[in-house]
Amino acid sequence: MRFFDRALVNGRSIRVRSTEETDGDFAHGDADHDLEARRRSVIDRPWVWLSQVHGDGCVDVDAVGFESACGAPADSSVTRRTDLALSIQTADCIPIALWSLDGVIAAVHAGWRGLEAGVIETATRSMRTQSSAPLHAYVGPSIGPECYEFGAEDLDRLEARFGSAVRAKTNDGQPALDVRAGVISELLRNDVVIEVNDDVCTACAGGFFSYRARADTARHATVIWIEES
Repeated sequence: MRFFDRALVNGRSIRVRSTEETDGDFAHGDADHDLEARRRSVIDRPWVWLSQVHGDGCVDVDAVGFESACGAPADSSVTRRTDLALSIQTADCIPIALWSLDGVIAAVHAGWRGLEAGVIETATRSMRTQSSAPLHAYVGPSIGPECYEFGAEDLDRLEARFGSAVRAKTNDGQPALDVRAGVISELLRNDVVIEVNDDVCTACAGGFFSYRARADTARHATVIWIEES
């Protein structure tokens, strides 16, 4: 499991945890009834989870309430609440945890479709309706360009939008997408301070689930919450 902690104001702190293969499967609807136990082993409090749709939707948990937020068709969630954990699930897409120093947090699921749809801009805009403090980011493991062969037409379109850094080559020389480069570009464009950029490749590094490389149905969880002093 990956660990990241950062102090906020007033003695509070944020906690970010990003699971690995050895931590088990965090996919929703898993027939294994131990999902809740696995969640509690990470953080023992209610988890907000989403029915991720590779779009730009963002759920304001404080506005809609915990019950309505869970399972919502969206790819990011935002809250100020200190009694909940925000989570997203990945097996190649990029997990992003965001926070402001005065205690607004967000969890973002960013695959290439969500990146193109504007999920990062939507999430940061939602956070800024609640805070004027600078935003910070933890960017977790995802598939790397060395393993991510990509179609020419889609690649041309993404390069036109996000810049030449998203165009790459696989290990065997095929056209590839560096979706992380696009995510980093969007975070910087939206004035987010990147504190962690964990660029290990989920497809080839070992110890991770990968849908693209192995058609894994299991998922990692990336979770952020606020810890009171």
